[in-house]
Amino acid sequence: MVLATRADQPPSPLLGFRYPVLAAAIAALLFGIYSYPYADNGTMAAATQRYLSGYAQMVGAVLSLLDPQVVVSANRIVGRSFCMSIVKTCDAMEVNILLASALAALPSPFLRRFVTVGASLVALVAINILRLSVLYWLGRHAPAWFDRVHQTFAPLFMVGCALGIFVIATRRRGPGWGEKPAQADVAPP
Repeated sequence: MVLATRADQPPSPLLGFRYPVLAAAIAALLFGIYSYPYADNGTMAAATQRYLSGYAQMVGAVLSLLDPQVVVSANRIVGRSFCMSIVKTCDAMEVNILLASALAALPSPFLRRFVTVGASLVALVAINILRLSVLYWLGRHAPAWFDRVHQTFAPLFMVGCALGIFVIATRRRGPGWGEKPAQADVAPP
């Protein structure tokens, strides 16, 4: 009886050049779209403003559970003694792009990749809404901590969460990243 060994299995696609090149190409395209300096009065600027206003609405809905006097106006969240605006980068889009690119480049069927990327981004958006809610709470109750957490700890937290989501998403893929595991060769006795 001969069993398959690690040497019999194909190398992980993460160790080849295809994966990092594809992930980098996807990230470059998405970063280009997100970061391009669109005209202030153009269609893309208006779409971005609607998107940021929607994000503020989601954060405002969470905050209103604790503070019913929170009001959202466009991309601004206004409370009794603190106000904050959701602007580009508050949406953690950079981390979303990196996570989506890393997951989309994995070799697996398109539908599986699409579902994995979508579910992962939903999780990361939910985490970011929680992060923004905590920042609002800090701004209102512990303003001395707001800048430090906002500029140092919160970005690291988002990167750590994205890494955790990536590990969970890729561990669920099983052996060979979606490929069939090597079968044992069994010789007749």
